[in-house]
Amino acid sequence: MRVKEFFTVILLTAFLARIRTTEIPDDGKLRVCIVESRGIYRKTPKFCPTLEATSNIECVVGVDRLDCVRRIHKGTAHFGVLSSEDLVAARWASVEILVASELRSHNTAFEYEVVAVVDNEADIHTVHDLRGAKLCHPGYGLENHWTEVLANYFESTLVSKSCDSGISLTEDKIRASARYFGPSCKAGPWVPDPKQDRLLKDRYPSLCQMCYDPYRCDIGDKHWGRRGALYCLTSGGGNVAWARLDDVRSHFGLTGLTAQAEISEYSYLCADGHLQPINTTRPCVWVAKPWPVVAARRNHAAQVQALISGLNHDDSKSWQNALLSLLETYHIDIVALDNVIPIDDYLDQAPAYQGAYSFPECNPPRSVVFCTTSIIQHIKCSWLQEASQVYGVQPNIQCIRSPALSNCLDDVKYKTADVVLVDHENRIRAQRDFDLIPLLYEFSQDMHQRYVTIAIVRKEAKLENFSQLKGVKACLPSYEGPAYLSVTDTIANKTGQVTALHHFFHQDSCTWHPRQKHKCPENYKGDEGAFRCLAEGTGDVAFLSSSIYKQYMVGNLTSPWLHKIGHKSFKVLCPYGDNAKRSKFEYCYLHWTTRGHLMTHKNSLIRHNEIYNTLKDMDMLFGKKYKTETRPFTMYGIFDQKHNIIFRDETDGLKGLQDLRKDENQRIMEEIFERYIKEEYQLLQENAGQTLLKSKYAIIGVIGLQLLLRSGMQ
Repeated sequence: MRVKEFFTVILLTAFLARIRTTEIPDDGKLRVCIVESRGIYRKTPKFCPTLEATSNIECVVGVDRLDCVRRIHKGTAHFGVLSSEDLVAARWASVEILVASELRSHNTAFEYEVVAVVDNEADIHTVHDLRGAKLCHPGYGLENHWTEVLANYFESTLVSKSCDSGISLTEDKIRASARYFGPSCKAGPWVPDPKQDRLLKDRYPSLCQMCYDPYRCDIGDKHWGRRGALYCLTSGGGNVAWARLDDVRSHFGLTGLTAQAEISEYSYLCADGHLQPINTTRPCVWVAKPWPVVAARRNHAAQVQALISGLNHDDSKSWQNALLSLLETYHIDIVALDNVIPIDDYLDQAPAYQGAYSFPECNPPRSVVFCTTSIIQHIKCSWLQEASQVYGVQPNIQCIRSPALSNCLDDVKYKTADVVLVDHENRIRAQRDFDLIPLLYEFSQDMHQRYVTIAIVRKEAKLENFSQLKGVKACLPSYEGPAYLSVTDTIANKTGQVTALHHFFHQDSCTWHPRQKHKCPENYKGDEGAFRCLAEGTGDVAFLSSSIYKQYMVGNLTSPWLHKIGHKSFKVLCPYGDNAKRSKFEYCYLHWTTRGHLMTHKNSLIRHNEIYNTLKDMDMLFGKKYKTETRPFTMYGIFDQKHNIIFRDETDGLKGLQDLRKDENQRIMEEIFERYIKEEYQLLQENAGQTLLKSKYAIIGVIGLQLLLRSGMQ
């Protein structure tokens, strides 16, 4: 186990030890943890009622497979289906569970085995002859057919990293392979960001030279994928291919299919330095992936093994059919082990599988340090770290906990940490006061899950445009939050006046400006508070998040203060007119921003890209668009029955600014944040409630400023 994981393991072990005290009493029932598969089909509503009505087994629905690991450890579940990657994570976290049976889809000892195949004319007789060889690799982006760890095992065994601090870990690995092998093909996305991917492929073109389309070198290439690597070898001029054994046997006609190449012209290259003919009955395997298993608590493992050994689909109304339908993701055979065994013993049966996770790291480690502010956040982050390590994310994250957000911001500023997630209200603070910069954004397709600023007035009010708002009483959620900045920018755009809001609006407004003499009650703070300020008649216009107004309109806003005022009607002001035709949003609005902003320190472009790619890799593996049949870990969703831990449950994914700007809804707030932080809105002097701008705009005047602001919005 790596040194950097030591404290994480201690934390997880302590957490798991603590939660043992919450174990439910043994009432004689067995509880199976079920994780739903991808897609809209749900098996628990269909099969759990039958199972529970006709047996002593109850269903426990897990959010993801590692949630089932935690539930089995707690005792709130007794058994469930886990992948080999889950078992590795459970072992690292010191979770004590036993493996009872395997879930097989065909009669082989392992889910798949990986081999090296060489062209007999390439003069490769041992692994020492591979330097300069033309490598045919399946590449990247193969979804759940490979894991990153097994895909890179061949090169990790042969090629040493330089640990050059001047390049990213990913580029270090790519450069080492490019220097070791000759012209090769490793198609697919090398890193998540397309621009970085293009730069790396231009820098190391030899790793794309053997691809059918060397420039694109991407998913769909004739030499990409499981079979593509073999075509690269047998018809594309390659010397050695890294491939799954079942694909090799099919390619050379050993499974009844038509042979794609002459079997006598190729051999298996063994790790111990000899060759084997392709038609051998016992090929030398470099690494193997174990089958998914049914794993159980120690005290229940033998009982579970006996219970599931006789499961079948013979009677569609039986509990046996129901349980088997819940356990399997496709029709399978349940193969009981000779004895229930610990995780280590089970994984050790697969050649080199555990060794694939034991290659040395650079020293010091190049972790991405993620700062959290609570115990539950830190625990989730630590499980995310374990899951990412299992799936080969490099560099992996490392989690630290600070007492409060301000401490985390300080940690990132001084590079004790690399990343902290702030909400929309703290964006200005993080960037201006701690000199941090946004890296990625928590994006939601649903506009109400973003922060969309709208302007609301009472329906009978004679207010129709922003010019009429001067001198009225305004209600805002906060000072320097997105609504405050959005209103400031809109007033400048629509009235030509650059002014502090507490001067533009009536002096009794709730703008929360620290220099405003009038003090509003605390219950008018926040988005609901701003709405209350308007609804109770204190203000004439409210600026707030669309989500609060939507909740009010559909009856989901149920705070006690609403009962006192009764239902009132409001209307939305539209300073920018109707929304763009592409937009499907129901309200006209001022601007929008995301609710979560991942902030980092100012660093080299290399380090910036490295942090970006790590977070994007985790998003692709554990976000809403995960590729595996069942979810391994949940970044955005319930964690240990709690909501919005680190990330918001409603987040759809992490996006960079370039992707945000492609959104069909206009007027993202990033330029406004940047202008505000540069003090282009800051007031230098007061003159009848209207001021000129600081710095370069001070001599331009209001007309020039208005043009500048408008050009910035386009």
